[in-house]
Amino acid sequence: MALPFNMFPIPMLRRLSRPLIPMAIKFKGIFPGLELQLEQAGMEFQIKEYLAMMLFLGGFYFLLFGALFTIILTKFTPNYLLLGFTMSGIMALATFIQLSMYPTMQIRKKQRELEKNLLFALRTLLIEIKSGVSLFDALQMIAKSNYGELSKEFSKAVDEINTGSMYDEVFQKLATNNPSEYFRKALWQLVNGMKAGGDISSIIKETVKSAARDQRIAINRYSSQLRILSLAYMMIGVIAPALGLTFLIILGSFPAIKIGETIFWVMLIGITIMQFMYIGIIKSRRPTIMN
Repeated sequence: MALPFNMFPIPMLRRLSRPLIPMAIKFKGIFPGLELQLEQAGMEFQIKEYLAMMLFLGGFYFLLFGALFTIILTKFTPNYLLLGFTMSGIMALATFIQLSMYPTMQIRKKQRELEKNLLFALRTLLIEIKSGVSLFDALQMIAKSNYGELSKEFSKAVDEINTGSMYDEVFQKLATNNPSEYFRKALWQLVNGMKAGGDISSIIKETVKSAARDQRIAINRYSSQLRILSLAYMMIGVIAPALGLTFLIILGSFPAIKIGETIFWVMLIGITIMQFMYIGIIKSRRPTIMN
């Protein structure tokens, strides 16, 4: 698995950072949720190993940028040594923070992949069960289908069941170690229904209904947010620039006030940046359970 800011192959990075493991263990208390995040993200690293790699990469970039900035700044300032290593310390700290946040970013990516195919996979499961296919074969079919991360999760379930584990135990384990709220909810409904001795097709049918209801609620909530965001966009992105431009033109008509071309370019750049920010806000608000 690739890591941000890492220019070493993972096996080499593991060997190089191994001497830092005793120091990394002392940092475990600073990142209490990191171990669970690594597991949910599917990153096959022990927490002490990952922390050691974070320390190694942070130290590596501190020395690398320290030397680079020092060489460059010798031509511009007598305090090149202090300034160079201060800047390299900032870069190393940014690398360390980015690496600590990387498992969370991977979890969000995995969560989106899981939830966008959840309803379709559950409907497929229901159709297969109703047509007389066994639960194991239905799970195996989903595991081999093109449902992305969801197929991988069901593949884990199939492997566990093949080793002799009970269905409810396997689903419970998947629900415990999974980052998706909707997927956990569906799995817990299956687990509770199986423990209660209910008919599996009825259980899956109710699970599908619940997932569809959650999707409708998410869509309605997103629609309500869009109305507010659209109003804000009209005010900030359309009305305010138009009024501002008109106001500048009026001011520019007075001989005592000089308004240069630079101001209009600054306005254009600001409006463009704001447009991209608005697109990012819309995208971030979009429910992951929607396709």
